[in-house]
Amino acid sequence: MVYRPIMLTFSTDPRVAERQMQAIIFYLTTFGYIDGDFDTSEKEFVRDYIRKLVGHRVETGMRDADPKVKQEVTDKFTTHFHEVFENIDRHVRDLFTEAVSSDEDQDAFVHAKLKLRCFEIFQSFDEASQGALMDTIDELIHADGQVHPAELKFRNELAALLEADLGVEVVDDDAAGRPSVLVGGPVELPIGRENHPFFDQFEFHYSRNPDTIQKQVAADRDLIDRAIALFDGQREAGAGKLAGHQKVQELAGEEPFLDGHVYVLPPKPGRRYELTVLGDLHGCYSNLKAAILQSRFFEKVEAFRKDPENEPDPKLVLLGDYIDRGMFSLNGVLRTVLQVLTTAPEHVYVLRGNHEYYLEYKGQIFGGVKPAEAINSLKPYLSVEVFRHYMKLFDAMPNMLLFDGMTFVHGGIPRDRLVKERWKDLSSLNDPDIRFQMMWSDPSSVDVVPAELQEQSARFPFGRLQAAAFLHRMGCHTLVRGHEKVEAGFRRDYDDENVVLMTLFSAGGSTNDDLPADSSYRSVTPMALTVAWEDGEARATPWAIDFERYNDPSLNKFFTAPPEIEHRAE
Repeated sequence: MVYRPIMLTFSTDPRVAERQMQAIIFYLTTFGYIDGDFDTSEKEFVRDYIRKLVGHRVETGMRDADPKVKQEVTDKFTTHFHEVFENIDRHVRDLFTEAVSSDEDQDAFVHAKLKLRCFEIFQSFDEASQGALMDTIDELIHADGQVHPAELKFRNELAALLEADLGVEVVDDDAAGRPSVLVGGPVELPIGRENHPFFDQFEFHYSRNPDTIQKQVAADRDLIDRAIALFDGQREAGAGKLAGHQKVQELAGEEPFLDGHVYVLPPKPGRRYELTVLGDLHGCYSNLKAAILQSRFFEKVEAFRKDPENEPDPKLVLLGDYIDRGMFSLNGVLRTVLQVLTTAPEHVYVLRGNHEYYLEYKGQIFGGVKPAEAINSLKPYLSVEVFRHYMKLFDAMPNMLLFDGMTFVHGGIPRDRLVKERWKDLSSLNDPDIRFQMMWSDPSSVDVVPAELQEQSARFPFGRLQAAAFLHRMGCHTLVRGHEKVEAGFRRDYDDENVVLMTLFSAGGSTNDDLPADSSYRSVTPMALTVAWEDGEARATPWAIDFERYNDPSLNKFFTAPPEIEHRAE
C-alpha cells in the first residue's frame, strides 16, 4: 500500500503548524484502530507517512535553503513527530484498559473516545483550518485508491458533529457569581507522624483457610452494617430538605445533612474549614494511609473537637473508586475508609464511584464495571450473600457533596437531555439516572459536546459550557471530581470566570507495590488536594502522596507477608 504525500498548506505560525501536524497524526492513528487491529506494518506506514509530511513541510517552507540544512531539519522534526505518534499510540492503547460498564463493548468505548478526541482537535481550529483539515482527510482516505467503509463512516460522523446545532444553555451571569476558588500549584506535604495505631488492627490479608476467612469477613460485614446504619440515620434526619430549593444558597443556615444520596454542608459563619480530598484509590492502601497521615487528619479532628472556635473544621472527602486494580481493595482501602467513617462520621464524606457498583443476575453477583478484580478474586472463597452485602453498601453510599458553591462527585455532570427531561429542583440530584450518569462522565476540552456524541457510550463526555450551565443551575461554580486517570495526578480542566473544574487521581505510583507490576496506573503520580475555606474564599492546593514509605513492612503490615489470595481481573 503506497500513499502519496498530502498537500496540506501548513500555517506559517509554528504553534498552529505543530497542532496541524498533531491533528493529522492523531487522525492517522485513529484510522489504525477504527478499521481493525493496528499492527506493526500499519504503524510503520504511519511513521513513513510522517516522514513524508515533514519532508513536504520543509520543502515548501525552506525552498531556497541548503539541501544539507533541509535534511537536518527534516530529520529533527521527523524524530520529534515520531515521538508524538508514539505518545498518541500509547494514549490510545491505555484507553483499552479504562473501566467501562459491564454491558458496554470496550472497542465501542474506545471508538467513541477517539471520535471525541478528533472532534476536540478540530474544534480547536478556526473554520477555514477545519475545512483544510477535512480536505486533507479526504485525500488521505482516497490516497490508495480504496476507501475503507469504517474510515468513510468515521469521516462522515465527524463532519456531522462539526456541523451540529449544539444548543447549550446560556449561563446565567448572576446565578453563582465568579468562582471564589484560587487553585494553586502542587506543593510537598511532609509526613508528620509516620504511623498510627488506628491502622494496625485492619492490616491483614484475606486467608485461604475457610475458618479464618469466615471470621475476617464476619468482622467486615459487621462494619458494613454499621456504615449502612450510619447512612440510614443521616438520611432520616435530612429527608426532603432539598425539595423546593433551586440553589444551594437557599440552604444557608441549615445544619449539615444527607438527603437521599446528596450531602449538603452549609458553612457556618465565622468558621474555617479544611477539606482533604482524595480521588480514586483503586486498592492502593499505601496511598490512603499516607494521605491521611500527611494531612494530619486525626490530629486536626482532635484539635477541632477541643477548640472548635479557633481551629478549622477538618473534613475528609473521598471521591469513590475504592476497589479494583490495586492489591488491597475490600480488605484494605474500603475496610479502612469505613472504619474512618464510623469513627468520625461528622468529619468524613464517603462518596460512591462507578466501581462501587455490583449487579445480580440469576442468583449471581457481578462487578458492574470491567475489569472487576476485587469481586473476581474472592468469588471462589465466599458465598453470594457476602457480595449481596457489599451491593447493599454500595447502593447506600451517597453520590455527592455540596459545599458553598462547590460540588464534589466521582465523575461529572449528567447528559443535557436527561437534565432537560427530569430537572425540577435540587432534589432531582437524587434521580437514579442522574446519579448514575454523574458517576460516569468526563470533561472535554471543547465548549459543548453534541448530544449524539454523548449518547454513544455509558462513559460520556461533556464540555466547559455544559459544566458551567449545570453547576450554575444549582448555584455552584466549582466541581471537584476523580474517575479519570490523570498521569500528573491533578489536572485543572476548566478555570475561568464561569466555572472551575478539577480532576484528582490518588491511585498509582511507578514503584508502588500496591499495584500489579503491569498496571497502567504505575504511570500516575498520585495526588491529594487540600481545600482551605474561610469567609467564602477557598484555596485549593494539590500535593503528592508519599506512598513509597508505606510499601515498607515496618509501616504497613500488608507487606509483612505476600497475599494468600490471588489478585485477578478476569
